[in-house]
Amino acid sequence: MEIENRAFVSGVAIDPVKDNGDKNLKMMTQVVIPNGLVSLPNNSSGGEKSFRNVSSIGKTIFEVKSSIEEKEDGDLDNSHIEIVIISDELVKSEYKISDIIDVFMRESRMNRDIILAVANGSSEELLNIDPENVKLPSQYITELIKSNYKLADLEPETAGDMQYFFIKNKSFYLPYLENTPSTTGIQLGGVAVFEGENGKMVGILKGDEITGLALTRPSFSETLIVDHNGQKASFTIPDGRTEIKLLNSDPENLHFQFDVFLTGELVEASQGLDFIKEENIENLKKKFRLEAEKVMSKTISKLQNDYGVDILEFHEFLFRKHPDIWKQVEGNWDSGKNYFSNVDVTLNVDVTIREPGNTN
Repeated sequence: MEIENRAFVSGVAIDPVKDNGDKNLKMMTQVVIPNGLVSLPNNSSGGEKSFRNVSSIGKTIFEVKSSIEEKEDGDLDNSHIEIVIISDELVKSEYKISDIIDVFMRESRMNRDIILAVANGSSEELLNIDPENVKLPSQYITELIKSNYKLADLEPETAGDMQYFFIKNKSFYLPYLENTPSTTGIQLGGVAVFEGENGKMVGILKGDEITGLALTRPSFSETLIVDHNGQKASFTIPDGRTEIKLLNSDPENLHFQFDVFLTGELVEASQGLDFIKEENIENLKKKFRLEAEKVMSKTISKLQNDYGVDILEFHEFLFRKHPDIWKQVEGNWDSGKNYFSNVDVTLNVDVTIREPGNTN
């Protein structure tokens, strides 16, 4: 097939549409215009638009995709899709996310590294933003997600990861995008939490709840702001790590422990804090530990009591380390009886302050 006859898709947005009471899907595809990606001196095409957004409506994603292809003068090539954004209005109640993205996992030429994200409200609005220094809105959103995840030493979930989650009925989370009055018109507002059993979005984690989630990962890098006697001190955690332990073997009353090891580097502090004095350092370490415990407890409580969904990897730990126990609870872990909501969690946080910086 001649490359000139292909219409390369870089991003997809999917929204709900109600037409005379029928539930339909609206899909927008962002098609790359190659000439618009090239900016050369004295080149008249340098200001040409680098993409066009084409949309259509149908009962299924495949039907919409076929309708969009009819509007294009070339064959749609989906092998370079970077991101698929889904409106939260779809996955909160109307559809399982597995039904929405099935075509992106099933088609043989589809890119398996497609990043999946959830939008607050309309997803197609996000593909119409006008970012500076980036030609494609889809590319900007992809890099925004990757860079934010990288700061926490994480990787965003892709279409290739979803098959495992769906087969195992494993709960998971995806980037949650929001409109904002900033120049780019978009921000990563948190993560959307999905229940593995029914594939529906059950809630959102934001702010320090994200920090609390990151601190439960096996390895992470994070930032914590500590209140020290009414003054603020900011720490980076370049190489934190967490280990999970099971303290008992009663399936009806499981007790887990997070052993969290934090190595903090002081990067900013209010004036008046003397870090030469050992007592101040020890007091700061205590405040550092308490802040870590607070944000972790907040996240764990929300997941257990509000959402009843395990994205803390307890299920993975039981499956790998205690398979006999897992066999007894897997059918009712974070659904049915929901053993997850009733487990006890102990936090054991160890803090080291590596250096106070170049000044005391």
